[in-house]
Amino acid sequence: MTNKESKIAVYRVTRFAGSDMDKAVEIAESMRDVLEGLGADLIDIASDGEENGLVIARYPDKAAMDAATPIAKQAFGKMIEDGAVDEGSIEPWIGDVIMSL
Repeated sequence: MTNKESKIAVYRVTRFAGSDMDKAVEIAESMRDVLEGLGADLIDIASDGEENGLVIARYPDKAAMDAATPIAKQAFGKMIEDGAVDEGSIEPWIGDVIMSL
């Protein structure tokens, strides 16, 4: 069984620059019902306080992450549209969980 076919937890970590983190959080909060229905085990938004943000999303498997992708793109699209996030700054990374402590 390959990682694509298996039930291995997967993370999507997305770095971004945001000139208005409060607005980004407000937009995410306004989409809470939709985001909570994505099938993610968790979705955290972190900020370093210097206009750099990070979204950490853990999904039970790749299929759940793939199903959530359009909604994640919609959320970032709204943040970009409202000027909270710089579109050119979005850097996603995806990885399989290989060990948990």
